[in-house]
Amino acid sequence: MLNSVLRSVLCFCILGTIMSSPGVLGEKYKLCVPHILHKVCEDLMSSKPTHEATVECVSGRDRMDCLDLVNKRQADFMAVDPEDMYVAYKMQNEDFAVFSEIRTLEEPQAEFRYEGVILVHKGSPINSLADLQGKKSCHTGYGRTVGYKVPITKLRKHGVFKLDTDPSLPAVEKELKGLSNLFTQSCLVGRYSPDDEINRALKKKYSNLCALCEHPEKCDYPDRYDGYEGAIRCLVEKGGDAAFTKVIYVNKYFGLPVGNNPAAPPTGTASSNDYEYLCEDGTRRPVTGKACSWAQRPWQGYMGNGDLRDRYQKLQELLKQAYEEGKTYSNKKLAQKLLINEKNVVVSSKDPIYPREHLTRAQYEDVIARTGPYDHTVRLCVSDTIALKKCETMSTAAFSRYIRPKYQCLLKTVDECAASVQKDEADIVVLKADQYDIGRRHNLAAILYEQFASDDVYVAVVSKDVKTDLLKKATLNFNKDNSRAVNAALLFNEKKGQPSCPEDITSIDNGIVKIVNAKDLEEDENLELVCQDFSRKPLNDYSNCNMEATLPTAIFYKSTANSHIQDGIVHSLTAMSSSFGRNATNEDVFEIFGEFEPGFKDVIFSDNAVKLVSSSNTITSFDESHYNKLRCINQ
Repeated sequence: MLNSVLRSVLCFCILGTIMSSPGVLGEKYKLCVPHILHKVCEDLMSSKPTHEATVECVSGRDRMDCLDLVNKRQADFMAVDPEDMYVAYKMQNEDFAVFSEIRTLEEPQAEFRYEGVILVHKGSPINSLADLQGKKSCHTGYGRTVGYKVPITKLRKHGVFKLDTDPSLPAVEKELKGLSNLFTQSCLVGRYSPDDEINRALKKKYSNLCALCEHPEKCDYPDRYDGYEGAIRCLVEKGGDAAFTKVIYVNKYFGLPVGNNPAAPPTGTASSNDYEYLCEDGTRRPVTGKACSWAQRPWQGYMGNGDLRDRYQKLQELLKQAYEEGKTYSNKKLAQKLLINEKNVVVSSKDPIYPREHLTRAQYEDVIARTGPYDHTVRLCVSDTIALKKCETMSTAAFSRYIRPKYQCLLKTVDECAASVQKDEADIVVLKADQYDIGRRHNLAAILYEQFASDDVYVAVVSKDVKTDLLKKATLNFNKDNSRAVNAALLFNEKKGQPSCPEDITSIDNGIVKIVNAKDLEEDENLELVCQDFSRKPLNDYSNCNMEATLPTAIFYKSTANSHIQDGIVHSLTAMSSSFGRNATNEDVFEIFGEFEPGFKDVIFSDNAVKLVSSSNTITSFDESHYNKLRCINQ
């Protein structure tokens, strides 16, 4: 009976919270999780109490913050990718160590998550990496790790692959041209550029990179010869000379044993006796034996600080149990953010291993650290120490996730930053709406803008029984501490023929017209929106009827700067936005938008922004001159 009571009262988070109580004994641990996953951690509850160990969930801003909290002993451990291990290693701290790994059920005893290999025909004249020149290649896909990043990194290291030196070419194209010059024909599917027109032009220009694909004219997913097994099929069926793929897929294709699993029927028709692995030193090995991999990806795992070193054994067992129960969590997507996957299992390490040793043994450090096609650094100038700290954290997170070019952070006043960009002492400065004029004084131009969610727009709301003629005299109710609300109120007054400056506009609690954010609206059949022409629309028509009057925060640069520098700025910032923006894949790794530190709002970028785009206003046609007039700037 007592046990059943305990089971209903004492629960622990699958990867986090076991709140301590007087009845719970044993070791106590603190797990750091990104704050957006803290509730998930609390939702993932186990029905099994333990007297051996308890774990409390500690919220960090994101994984970059969690690394800092673990390092400062405000937390004991965290779940990590190899890229997080790289960041920990680069903190020049031998204190971190991985004590458990998250491996697949297929290969729980494998040393690495996967092994990148070069598969060639037996008897092929390729006896060294240099012999790949002029051959036909099969890749998993453009930009992918095993089929693209690893080959380019390693072949460049050995002097086989060379970036094209044509100064007129964009950086990304230099990489593509280098591959096109190395291989006579290839299958390299994917999007070579996010811009459809540029993507098509690059594939047409370097058509030999698509020649071996099932659909050369499209050269994109899905294709019979994309992915790990597709690269092998390309070698077998399309006359390729070398395939860049993983060991596990070679084994599956030829029907060889995988981990603890016995040999299964092959997925392909070719014989394993006809193919070999090409080793980095030019030797060959049969695919039926141990592979010679030229780069391996370490497993994900749990990494803790030095204080955990002598007391992690009980935690290892707890994590095994917690992980298994986490597989039943209803929201699989959120569970995966905590690295929970039905196909994986937690494996305890006998001895903890330092991140540097982990990455070096896997030959993976140089893959993460690859310079990419960009040979310059983007210098971002910021105007306060909190912004400097965020810039440096952002630079670290971006580099660990293969976003190039890399960033350097400079600290000056806003005006000095703009002057530095103009004098080529910096490359970009981020300016808010009321700072645009500083950029203009230094002849700078905006290259990217923030974008907000579609419902994040300020509107004027009024009761349906208020007559239009009364609106011309209506009082306003808005938040004077919110600049966007103030700007919307200024626009409303301008539209009713009573323009005023920010310091003169008045808000009263019982104002007839309320200026609010559309995302905060609740359904009310007695209310409607007031448009800029004083027509009325339903509350849900805020896209066509709003008072939004704020220019977005923008990234300014010197418009006469080298076109390749401009290309690098756009490429890296949009990549960061796509990776770290609101609801993006790696938002839990680093939040580019959102509160950076408690009490500090809108550091570099606006907290409520969702991504960076190349054009400014998508909801209104509000322009800079109108904004300055509305705010009484330069009047």
